[in-house]
Amino acid sequence: MNPTDSTDRSLSSGSLPGTDREATCCFTGHRILPADRLPRIREKTAHVVDVLIRSGYRWFVAGGALGYDMLAEQIVADKRRENPDIRLILALPCRDQTGAWLRLPRDRRNECLREYQRLKGLADEILYVNDFYFEGCMRERNLCMVSHSSFCVACFNGSFKSGAGQTYRLAQKAGLKIYNCWE
Repeated sequence: MNPTDSTDRSLSSGSLPGTDREATCCFTGHRILPADRLPRIREKTAHVVDVLIRSGYRWFVAGGALGYDMLAEQIVADKRRENPDIRLILALPCRDQTGAWLRLPRDRRNECLREYQRLKGLADEILYVNDFYFEGCMRERNLCMVSHSSFCVACFNGSFKSGAGQTYRLAQKAGLKIYNCWE
């Protein structure tokens, strides 16, 4: 995939263009993943993505956040090499999403920003749910991903006081099938 082939647009229409909800999966997970669990989380995520692809899922939506979102995006990008029919869609909360990353230590910040830009370049679609950050824009992004999906792959440790917890609850309430890679 040529990075210039991805589409970058605001989500003014409220829909994910070209997707079928029944063949769309979203991801949610924590920004900080314990190093000792990371190999197993990666393995479980890759396995469930393979199962979903074999079951007809074609659109995979992630939120572009640090941690699990980036891990899931990396896996989908890798799987797309083997299966060019699948699509990676980034549903980003706002155009200035990485602004808060400036508080990270310089080395970590630079590494995260490079990977964020690399993954944006690999995405088939980049949808901005809002133009600018405001309190509640992350929730709007989470709601957007859930409302356009029938399956949610989560990496959720049970802490409902988090964005992953919020998205997990939204997915449960919307009746999505959920697979939790944390367990």
